Amino acid sequence: MRAEAGIQDRISSGYAALVALYQLLQARGLEPGAAPSVDWAARLAVLRVLREADLPGDRAALAGALLDPAARSVADVAVSTRPERLGELVAEAVRLGERVLFFGAPEALPEDLLAVGPDGRPVGVAWARELEALGEGFAVLDRLHADADALGRARADRETDERAAAEGRIGLTAAIDAALGEKAQARAAADHATRALDGAVAEEGEAAAESAARLESFTAAKAVADEAADTAARAAQAAQAAQQRAVSLEQRLAAARAQVAGAEQAEVDLGRRLDQAREQLPAATAEAERTSAAATEAEALAHATYYRLAGAESALAAVRKRQSLGQRLHLAPAGSELADKRAAVSSHRLENEQAQARAVELHAARQRAEGERAGIAAFLEGGDREIGAAREARRRASEEIPRLEEGLLPARAEHEALAATAAETAGRARAAAEPADEARRHGIAAEERLAAARAALAAAEKNAGETAQAVAVTTQTLVDAEAALADLEKTITADASRLRRAEETAREAVQASSEAAAAVLGDTPEDAWRATAEARRALLSDRPGEAARVTCADPDHVPPGTWDVLFVADAASFTDGDFLLGAVRTRRQVLSASLTAADPAPDPALRPFLAALAVLFGLRQDPDPETAAEAARLTASGLWETLYAEPYAKIVRRLTVLGLDPAEALEAALTDRLETSVFARCLSVAAP
Repeated sequence: MRAEAGIQDRISSGYAALVALYQLLQARGLEPGAAPSVDWAARLAVLRVLREADLPGDRAALAGALLDPAARSVADVAVSTRPERLGELVAEAVRLGERVLFFGAPEALPEDLLAVGPDGRPVGVAWARELEALGEGFAVLDRLHADADALGRARADRETDERAAAEGRIGLTAAIDAALGEKAQARAAADHATRALDGAVAEEGEAAAESAARLESFTAAKAVADEAADTAARAAQAAQAAQQRAVSLEQRLAAARAQVAGAEQAEVDLGRRLDQAREQLPAATAEAERTSAAATEAEALAHATYYRLAGAESALAAVRKRQSLGQRLHLAPAGSELADKRAAVSSHRLENEQAQARAVELHAARQRAEGERAGIAAFLEGGDREIGAAREARRRASEEIPRLEEGLLPARAEHEALAATAAETAGRARAAAEPADEARRHGIAAEERLAAARAALAAAEKNAGETAQAVAVTTQTLVDAEAALADLEKTITADASRLRRAEETAREAVQASSEAAAAVLGDTPEDAWRATAEARRALLSDRPGEAARVTCADPDHVPPGTWDVLFVADAASFTDGDFLLGAVRTRRQVLSASLTAADPAPDPALRPFLAALAVLFGLRQDPDPETAAEAARLTASGLWETLYAEPYAKIVRRLTVLGLDPAEALEAALTDRLETSVFARCLSVAAP
């Protein structure tokens, strides 16, 4: 514990000036319009980590190499002046199983190293090459299985073809035997069809002769029956016309009687309504006169109340004019006369509204009464004309009834006589139709026999044609079956040769795939190789951070984690803060740069800035022009008072306690820690 405390004290005192410098640079970055710079807060924090936090490596060795390069151990912090060998050093560290943090461009690394950037994504071509090699291995194994399946299919195709060939021979031989039997049967059927055709021709001739004789008999009988039917139809039409005339007379007679009764009833109803109207007319006239007088009176009352309201409003306006200005502005109380006038206006307004409503109501009542009286008077004027029209209609209908009754009796007698004549002629027509019906039945039977004979003849002709066609078809079938058997033999020979060649080709492909798979697997079983390769592919694709042994980054973008070794390319440009951002994450460090590499180049304005702060605080006098200009800028802008005075005072007190001159210590920190790299300091004390 005592040794650890001593190391921490050494770091605190050795880096006190650099801590103060970082604090001032961090504050300088807060100036309005300040240009972007490195993350001074991170560099300030890493000094605290170096002093207090748990480190992967030796704190004392790392701090000693930075504060006293002459005492550093190359096992902890090594320096290489051959940057062209940096890739070999990184590859050797990876070969030894170390995890590497690399400050530099990924292009400086060997192409076969798996590296990731600060965001954890793969960089370089090694990832694609290894994934491609794994994919080729899987493809070789898949091709072996595919070739084996193809060989199995080729063998199965050959065996299937051989079985199909044997079955084809058997089938075609059986087809030839069947075609021979069918040909013999078809020839026998053709002979039988020829004999049946001769019989059908004779039967068709006999049926045609009988049908002609029956048709002649039916034609003569039908002529007699048609004449009798025409006579009966004419008699029936005459009887029907007489019946229609009698029915028309009966309908007209009934309509005339109904018209007489309706006219009589209309005359009675109209007379009764006229009597009622004559009784109602005096009362309606009196009501119209009464409502007219009441409406006139209500209108006069409405006008009177309106004039009283207008007078009250005029009196109220006169009282308001006599009010003082304070009363008009409601600042003084109004007199009682104003309240009385307002009450009078309200009373007259209500009275006028009621009178107006009453006048409107009585006016509507007057219009209704006048309308009712006018309607009754109009009905009385037209009622006499309607009664006269009803009486005239009754007279004309009464005169028509006797004439219709006189014409109805002869019409009924004529209908009865014509109906008897129609019945007699219909009986004679039925008697004449019986021989025609008998002849028709015999004719239909003869036609049916003729149709059956013709159908039998057509069937016999069709059967004869079909049997002849069947003989030709069976003959052709036999020829085709024999030709198919010959073609099958040729096809069997060609297919057998083709399938044997395909099987041999598949066997050669399996042999080649087996040799390629053996080169991929070696002595490892396929399942074990697939499991290992699949796990490796998943690791490379899904978790590159675990697979990579090298992480490429820069001081301001270091991902979380720890590593075994830090390699710094172009180390001549790395200051203490830059280097420590990676060094505190690793067990050992390697700095690489050429002997001619340039040192870090901080902002040239930093020296005038530090000198101006010392002048403003009173640590320096007689500043040079550049320092004086910077001091004037800080003073004029108020930055000294608001941003720098208090922290600079704390820095002065802290450095003074350590026995240091604050201004000189800050300038020395600028020279030794910002303008000189760690690489240069280590190289300056290295043995020649």
